[in-house]
Amino acid sequence: MVYRSKKSLINKSLSGSKRLCFSAFLGVCTVAALALSTVLYAGDNGPCLECHTKPDKLKVSEKAKIDPITGEIKVASMLVDEATFKTTAHGGSDFFCVDCHQELDGADLTDGHKPNLKPVDCITFCHDDPAEDYLQSSHVKLMKEHNKDVPTCKDCHFGLTFHDSVTGEKSPMYVPMGTNALHRKLTIEACSFCHQEYFDGYRNNAHGQVTSLGYTNEDVPVCFDCHGKHKILNSSDPESKVGKERILETCGKCHANANASFVKHIEHPQIKNLSYYNALLNAIKNGRSDPENLKKVLKNPQTILCIVFVMYMGILGFTFSSFGLHSLLCWLAAIRDEYRRKGHSDEEQH
Repeated sequence: MVYRSKKSLINKSLSGSKRLCFSAFLGVCTVAALALSTVLYAGDNGPCLECHTKPDKLKVSEKAKIDPITGEIKVASMLVDEATFKTTAHGGSDFFCVDCHQELDGADLTDGHKPNLKPVDCITFCHDDPAEDYLQSSHVKLMKEHNKDVPTCKDCHFGLTFHDSVTGEKSPMYVPMGTNALHRKLTIEACSFCHQEYFDGYRNNAHGQVTSLGYTNEDVPVCFDCHGKHKILNSSDPESKVGKERILETCGKCHANANASFVKHIEHPQIKNLSYYNALLNAIKNGRSDPENLKKVLKNPQTILCIVFVMYMGILGFTFSSFGLHSLLCWLAAIRDEYRRKGHSDEEQH
């Protein structure tokens, strides 16, 4: 057995304490160095939100930006409404700032970053599939055939951004989720800018009447639920969601008992469209010179619906006018009888 002196044990203990203190000192220095040098990595929005949610930490709170496609100049806010952003399509837990601003991935943000970042190319980074579907849609094909300007992503999506945030200006960053009731409501308005006739017809059916009351949740279909979001095709196309081949599948997503008879309903009734009635009258007027057009118009389910609607409104008008006239005559007769009774009582008194 080997015995150590008391002095050697004390020295041993002191040397261990020194090593422990030195290790602690190195740890503190490392933490301090990391605190002084802020590096941004994918999967962390903290460093971005630390500055962009606090005006006093931003060197510039607003900047003038030029759209790389349209050349439009607008003033954009550098502030981020964190609470609103987290409810949007881009604010989920699996989406990060550097997914769009890729040049900041791994950047040292100790002294901030350069004031002008590269414009974000949404299509190249994330939305290449929707862009391809859109370019193959009837929208683009027909507009090119008629030499019209093809709508860009912003023409439809720019109006779908939140405007009730502290940032004031709308931004693609705030595009809400597709399930958001406000998003669904605004898509109806966006489609109506070009498709006013179909929008009026939509307001005449059960779906549109409910949405006009403000109910735009997922229980009530809006335009893109039936027609698709980006790859919108003409109903004559076999791949169209509202074509003969797929209409039963589309309706069946909400109506479990939908069958062949169910899908024959008229989605966009023209019962209140005066131009359709004018076309019907012109077809009847020119029936001898153009009998084929007359047959086509008369066989159109819209025509049958319009005729039934006119007859229905006629019956209502006749019923209420007759009831009103009957009530008026009864009232006049009551006044006449009361006047006669009063005259007889006056004669008896004399």
